[in-house]
Amino acid sequence: MRFFNRAVSLCTAVLVSACGGEGVTGQDDALAQQESAATSAALDGCIYSISAYPQPGVTPTVYDIRLFRQPIPTCAYGFGTVTLGTSVVYEPTRSVAINALGIAASYTRKSSVSGSAPITLSVHHVDPATLAVIRTNSLGVHLGAGNIVSENVAIAADGTTVTVSGTKTGVIWGESGSGSRYTASFPNFFTSTTAPTVAAFP
Repeated sequence: MRFFNRAVSLCTAVLVSACGGEGVTGQDDALAQQESAATSAALDGCIYSISAYPQPGVTPTVYDIRLFRQPIPTCAYGFGTVTLGTSVVYEPTRSVAINALGIAASYTRKSSVSGSAPITLSVHHVDPATLAVIRTNSLGVHLGAGNIVSENVAIAADGTTVTVSGTKTGVIWGESGSGSRYTASFPNFFTSTTAPTVAAFP
């Protein structure tokens, strides 16, 4: 319950900045974005927050990445939660954005306790009403020779393109450009399975 209370408090604290339903776009510093309340967003009186916390009694630590829905008086749905994935040892960065087409949630994760296991990116389309996961995409550095260090998901002004921006080491599969920052753009994210284009920059 302590965790749940913290999640609710976080949602309340960021409601003013989250009510627009859109994250930060462009190529701003990913770590600054991560501090800008991107872990919570609101739509139609419902607050959606993405959190990570360790499974009790599990060693080495495994984090569950969960999406919570917290209703306020005008929300048409009740409280709900869905587990989007897990991360071993590594506490993931995570973010969420929402509009009338759905929820976009992203997070970094590590799949193994091995020191050589890379940190990758997962991106989900989640239905706001049912919390069902409709679409999942994963991105990683070529041959696992590096990590996706941070992420911040956003919905572009067109309402249909979802972008994830952050920092990385190594070269993401299929990226153009070069540098330690990246932006992955998913056209028609909520209505198609079109693969993203990935651009890297200094």
